Amino acid sequence: MSGIIKSEPFHIQAYKNIQRRLLEKEFSPGEQLTESFLAKKLGISRGPIREAIRMLLHDGLLVQSGVHVFVFDPTFEDVIDLYSCRERLEPLGANLAAQNITEENKQKLKEIIDNTESALSNKEDNHKIASLNTDFHDLITQSSMNRQLIQFMNLIRAKNIYMRNVLLGDFTRKEKFIDEHRRIADAILVGNKYEAEQAMVDHIQVDLETWKDIYKQK
Repeated sequence: MSGIIKSEPFHIQAYKNIQRRLLEKEFSPGEQLTESFLAKKLGISRGPIREAIRMLLHDGLLVQSGVHVFVFDPTFEDVIDLYSCRERLEPLGANLAAQNITEENKQKLKEIIDNTESALSNKEDNHKIASLNTDFHDLITQSSMNRQLIQFMNLIRAKNIYMRNVLLGDFTRKEKFIDEHRRIADAILVGNKYEAEQAMVDHIQVDLETWKDIYKQK
């Protein structure tokens, strides 16, 4: 297994490794995964793999049907459920971030916007753009300074990234979301909590409309 860290338990390393592979689309939605296959791929025993699978089932990135384990392949109902949560939690996070963001995080937010614009202009790979997209949303959540909100968002974080970046990332939104991010960031930077909240609502609703288009084409 590459990148072994002796001080970190093998099952945690296996969990992070498999999660990364899932988020980078190495495994396809609906693909069946087995302990033996993953153990061979990572070069470790099946014990840590078994515990890593349990953790990924908890995250929702893997699902179990009988004795078989599969990569999460969301239905439209799954998308609606997740976005219903996002539509309530992330606008609140933007509202609170506009009130509580530190000067250090303001600078980080500006850098994320600048780096995203540069990545899009230079037509960099989707992985870089997706990573910046995740950084943007994570920073706003952290800047809310609301521990309960941060905890709630952490519960759906992996599945949220999987849907937003793995399944939505290659769709037509790639060239458009930066304007929405800039509107949200500008409101947060000047402390306009109401505009920040509404801009995040609009951003998530546009994402949801894109999902509807995706499922119409299936």
